[in-house]
Amino acid sequence: MTALLVAVTFGALGVAGALLFYVLRLTREERDRSDARAAALTELIGEGASGAWSAAEVLDPAQRAPMFGSAATDVTSTRPSLLLVPAIGVLVVGLALTGIYLWNRPHMAAAAAPAASAPLELVSLRHQRQGDTLIVSGLVRNPHAGRPIKGLAAVAFTFDRQGTFLTSGRAALDFPQLGAGDESPFSIAVPQSAGVGRYRVSFRTDDGVVPHIDRREPATISSAKATVTR
Repeated sequence: MTALLVAVTFGALGVAGALLFYVLRLTREERDRSDARAAALTELIGEGASGAWSAAEVLDPAQRAPMFGSAATDVTSTRPSLLLVPAIGVLVVGLALTGIYLWNRPHMAAAAAPAASAPLELVSLRHQRQGDTLIVSGLVRNPHAGRPIKGLAAVAFTFDRQGTFLTSGRAALDFPQLGAGDESPFSIAVPQSAGVGRYRVSFRTDDGVVPHIDRREPATISSAKATVTR
């Protein structure tokens, strides 16, 4: 950002210097032409006073027109060039300000808040014991309104009957990449779970926790709570 502003500043200064040089050059050329015209007029006036002109030369406007017409043409042709100077200056300043504005303006994609993805849906959940290991398994679904998710894993946290955290286990889903509407089973082995009173399941990727909602039937939830302590 700073480098761009410096580049724009030096660019504007360079253009301003070029315009100043151009103006000075035009001014000098105009002064030289004015001096030349003044000298020519002085010489012609002197010749007229000495009687060098004939009556035909003085009275014939067709012969005198080129001298004065050329002077008028020089003045007229110089004015448009001088008028270009402020126009170019305004254009350069406008382009510089436009570039700075476009650079500082937040991009629409960055400014707009990303659309919230629909949470995952926990369709089923069950558990079984194998010695001191608790096996938690189930089915999770990415809804049709959800965004594709890659690297999805299921995590189970276990607690005793007083709600104290005991341990946790993690396992990748059978299909860790879920598109919209896809489902995947999962199975998590949580060791050292002899005193588990309850557990909690969540879903994660390398970027963090992925929200989910419980879509299980109420009867299934009650059955799971009743058997977890057995």
